[in-house]
Amino acid sequence: MSRTVMERARATLRFSVQRYPPLFYLLVITLWCVSLDGIFGVLDGAPGLRFSPDLLHVALSIFGVGYFMRIVDELRDYEYDLVHNPNRGLAKGDVTFGDLYVALGLNAAVLLGTNLAVSWVRAAILAGIMVHALVLWVLEKHWVAYQRSMFLMIGIAIQLHVGHGLYVWVAHAERTGRPLNPQGLLAILAMVFLYLHWEVMRKAAWPGTTKLGEKLYSDEVGSTASAVIAFTVMAGAVGLFLWLTKSWLFLLPLGMAVINLTLFFKNRRPRALSGKLAARSYFAFLFVMLARATLGA
Repeated sequence: MSRTVMERARATLRFSVQRYPPLFYLLVITLWCVSLDGIFGVLDGAPGLRFSPDLLHVALSIFGVGYFMRIVDELRDYEYDLVHNPNRGLAKGDVTFGDLYVALGLNAAVLLGTNLAVSWVRAAILAGIMVHALVLWVLEKHWVAYQRSMFLMIGIAIQLHVGHGLYVWVAHAERTGRPLNPQGLLAILAMVFLYLHWEVMRKAAWPGTTKLGEKLYSDEVGSTASAVIAFTVMAGAVGLFLWLTKSWLFLLPLGMAVINLTLFFKNRRPRALSGKLAARSYFAFLFVMLARATLGA
């Protein structure tokens, strides 16, 4: 017997909460948005952080498009999950492709509708992010080189993160009534470096410490090179924000990255440690951004 609409909706909600925990992601994304918006204010010469309903809308929009991306990821990883993660909702049949297609459509309609009411530019950026996420799904299915290379994957997928930064940059300019500050593009580049640090570091490991079938950056270039790459992009993020904000506070997350790199080489534990190290550096950087933004120009 086919499930009722309410049963399918409840199943999709349960699946969504499991795969995209709303409280955690809303807190992290709000921190990311407020910190970046605050840095844009610093670059504009503003006195400090300024909270507003529009900034909350910005955070909720990034949260919403993040949910869209997660659902596309689940659809894209279906065949992989059948083998390596059979307990996930889509793989074991708790939800269907059709259920998730409905979730994508409703999510896109809400995002575009609420943003069109404010700014067509913001709506266009969000539409671009969602289209790009779908393009990545097509590439995953049909481009063998893309399937095999983690670095090629992140090199193309990172445009999603660029889109997030552009969205906050445009929203900040519209909210404050100031022209777009070109220095904001360097701040967005720094955020891209920060994300790359998180992404590469958490998927780097020593041989013999991973699960069968895991896809890691260290598989392509080796454990040492992947850890050094992760540290280098963090150094790039720090260097850009040091230059933009003239604040030595950004040496703190660099110091954290040095400690983490040392621990990575010293302990050589399973990959779970890599994720913890990446999270420490990532959140240390965000909190320093928030502190610098609070001080104002």
